[in-house]
Amino acid sequence: MLGMMYYVRKIGESKGISIEPESQNHLLDTTMSMEGVLLAGVSGAGGFDAVVYITLGASKENVSRTWSSLNVLALLEKEDHRGVSLEDSDPRGREVTIVVSSIQIQ
Repeated sequence: MLGMMYYVRKIGESKGISIEPESQNHLLDTTMSMEGVLLAGVSGAGGFDAVVYITLGASKENVSRTWSSLNVLALLEKEDHRGVSLEDSDPRGREVTIVVSSIQIQ
């Protein structure tokens, strides 16, 4: 993942675009340095709107606390026998969780 992050940054620099904006570099570098984090990166096409991380075990709680201290809201998802479910431990994410939970896919 570190190698991929390096090359994504290099591609952006060479083209003069912000695939991974500088404001997210610190967040991603901090996240990748934390124990139990498998990967962290810009999701989708890049930009300022979303990043993703995958952790092992209870490491997500440390990441969530760190992000919160940086004023970043983590919308936590976890593995569940019913599929993916959003957690609502952060009050800022409850409204998002309620809306996502109400979606019915058929």
